[in-house]
Amino acid sequence: MKYVRKYWHVILILAIGVVLGYGAAFLNLNWRERNFLNSSYPLRANDESFRFVHALVAYETPQATVLPEYAELKRKVETLIHEKLQDGTAESISVYYRDTEASRWIGVNEDTAYYPASLLKVPLMIAYFKAEESDPSLLQRKIVYVPISVGDKYEAPSQLTSGRSYTIQELIEKMIIDSDNGATFTLVNRIDPDLLASVYRRLGITDPGDDSATYRIPTETYALFFRTLFNGTYLTPSASERALEILSRTTYKDGLAAGIPEGIVVSHKYGEHVAQKDGAPVGEELHDCGIIYKPDHPYLLCVMTRAKTLDAAKSVIKTISELVYSHLST
Repeated sequence: MKYVRKYWHVILILAIGVVLGYGAAFLNLNWRERNFLNSSYPLRANDESFRFVHALVAYETPQATVLPEYAELKRKVETLIHEKLQDGTAESISVYYRDTEASRWIGVNEDTAYYPASLLKVPLMIAYFKAEESDPSLLQRKIVYVPISVGDKYEAPSQLTSGRSYTIQELIEKMIIDSDNGATFTLVNRIDPDLLASVYRRLGITDPGDDSATYRIPTETYALFFRTLFNGTYLTPSASERALEILSRTTYKDGLAAGIPEGIVVSHKYGEHVAQKDGAPVGEELHDCGIIYKPDHPYLLCVMTRAKTLDAAKSVIKTISELVYSHLST
């Protein structure tokens, strides 16, 4: 005790230094956090039909790599992608992850564009739900299914029965849950092209129009469709809920769903594009994008890939999904 009494002033100075050091560190982190939040900005609907309203679609924020937990996740994803590209498993891999509760995100090659293929069935569904707002009976109308030829070359693959009547609601469910192309082309042929185009226009996304065969879209951009559904900012919250419920019944289980524990709900859509040269397949693009409802921590994950084989692309998406889920569980 005599040493304490003798050197009490030295101990006091050291204690004050420690407190000030921790305080400075806290203030520095707090400043970085405030700076991060202040750099976000609203993304508003691109719609000139309203005079007084400029609707909010989503909030854009910079990548969350300034925050340690997100920086570590990005490092892990980058390492995995590098390994898969180096060993030839894939030719191109893009990942977009978003913490849906905190609105923080990270991306790797998220600006690389791919052929979306069946991913475009989601904005088509959104267009029908948007039309329902002004025509509440729309989805219960019936359409007699007639097999449709695509480009006068082949019939769109479908499990629908020729000559049978289906409601638009049933066709939407077939299009999303089973990725049925017969249902898709039937719905495309029945919708006002301007209404479908307005979904893209209002979200600030380039409209594929009649050029869907050559249309490409970046991973981060496509993720906006799921962001608006989760946030209920484009469709009404009740319509967004119904859309995500349909997406949760998607039968495809080889992508994102394969990388997470059984029983975890996933509202997602996959898309597959076969690259050809001189009429022969030379590669595959496979994508899977959706909301993974991890208990207490739902998140959005989009993975787009290009590989020589479909199995290779599937393995990449599964492995990335496993990595992200595992990281969030530690």
